[in-house]
Amino acid sequence: MVSAASIAGIIIQMASIVILVASLFVYFRKTERIGWLPLLAGMAVFLLFSQLLEKVLHVYMLQGNAATAKALQNPWLFAAYGALAAGVFEELGRYIGFRFWLKRRRSWSDGIAFGFGHGGLEALLLGVVGGAQMLGFALMINSGTFDQALGSAMPGEAMQQIKAQLTDTPWALYLVAAWERIPALLLHLALSIMVLHGVRSGRFRHVVAAIALHAAVDFLPALYQAKVLPLAVVELGLIPIAAAFFIYLRHMRRKYRNEWSRE
Repeated sequence: MVSAASIAGIIIQMASIVILVASLFVYFRKTERIGWLPLLAGMAVFLLFSQLLEKVLHVYMLQGNAATAKALQNPWLFAAYGALAAGVFEELGRYIGFRFWLKRRRSWSDGIAFGFGHGGLEALLLGVVGGAQMLGFALMINSGTFDQALGSAMPGEAMQQIKAQLTDTPWALYLVAAWERIPALLLHLALSIMVLHGVRSGRFRHVVAAIALHAAVDFLPALYQAKVLPLAVVELGLIPIAAAFFIYLRHMRRKYRNEWSRE
């Protein structure tokens, strides 16, 4: 059985993320006057580069190629590969978005809209859509219909993993998942501004820096996924990272907002 506390945790996670994304949307529409085109471009980059192209690479590296699949059983290599892949695909996606899709939309507010589109959609898909799926599974487990409903559509091992995850995960971890969306959103906002700065200045090194920073940040949760670091270390490490991205955004806003808006 999935505890009532865990079910409540899933619901709180979903509600918290919806409130966070909706509040930021209203805030950015009011203060930054973000537009729909760069917002949608950020969403498209997330879907195309992170959810499609990067996933195709993962399937090949982890399943389609025996040599790389064996090598990536090493947890440190697995963490480094996953973090670097995320950095390369997502930051090059941002570069392509600004360089080719938004040739006439490169103001400060466009950079914020792009980053929010990317990070906001990620938060909704992972935290809300994914949470709704887990909530549905939890209710089916408690009602005794889980095996009957999914037995023909899902391997038995996968079903057991889902059951174990839902019955063994402490309710507080769902709140942690909601908290993680804050540093993730700050990352996408800051790195979108960094890549946009590189496009505007014609200096690709800013894109390279964004790739390196993205990979460095993702290396921590990748080590947790590889069972090298405990979750507490990862979450504590995200606090100074979130603060650093927030300070960067404030600095860049003061430095460039008026200048970029005039062009």
